[in-house]
Amino acid sequence: VFGRSIFNNNNITFEPQLNIATPENYIFGPGDEIFIDVWGASEVHLRKVISPDGTIIVEGYGPIYLSGLTTKEAESRVKSNLSNIYSGLYSSETHVKLTLGEIRSIKVNVMGEVVAPGTYTLPSLASVFHALYSAGGVNDIGSLRSVKLYRGGKQIVDIDVYGYILEGKNDLNLNLRDGDVVVISPYKNLVEITGNVKRPMIYEMAGDETVEDVLN
Repeated sequence: VFGRSIFNNNNITFEPQLNIATPENYIFGPGDEIFIDVWGASEVHLRKVISPDGTIIVEGYGPIYLSGLTTKEAESRVKSNLSNIYSGLYSSETHVKLTLGEIRSIKVNVMGEVVAPGTYTLPSLASVFHALYSAGGVNDIGSLRSVKLYRGGKQIVDIDVYGYILEGKNDLNLNLRDGDVVVISPYKNLVEITGNVKRPMIYEMAGDETVEDVLN
């Protein structure tokens, strides 16, 4: 079946890239290590880990709550709080930069028609693709056309793997959060095409697709 082999190809890896600049939309949580650099009129380098209650403790100031904030929001909050210590932050003589150090782990459930359904501990930068890869990909009756992600009991997205394979759509690179559930349903339609085509195979077809779609 076209597409299923992508998850058992040893030449392809879906491990998340950890050695990257801190994404602006990254959501901080307990266990994340944060580097805070202050330079200009005042210079200091702080290395903190977000505690289970969602805060970091800054000497001379106290706790700053960062859990649940994006990188941009967290940097703004740190700057606002540290301005009580470093007055230069008001006049832009002093600058603050917040970056991510060691990242936390999250637990994600991968359910339904995958090779190895279960709960997986993944890096917090992991994507839906990484979760599917960790679970061995879809099984013999699993659908590649409908990968559902649930968060807090609500469906966040319904992803079509064929969109990634054929068109490079990056929906599957959506970052996961702790407690997310990825669900694979059984396939609905399989169509075999043989003869003078470049890829004579079996294809999984969505309900509204036509002969023209399978030929394409």
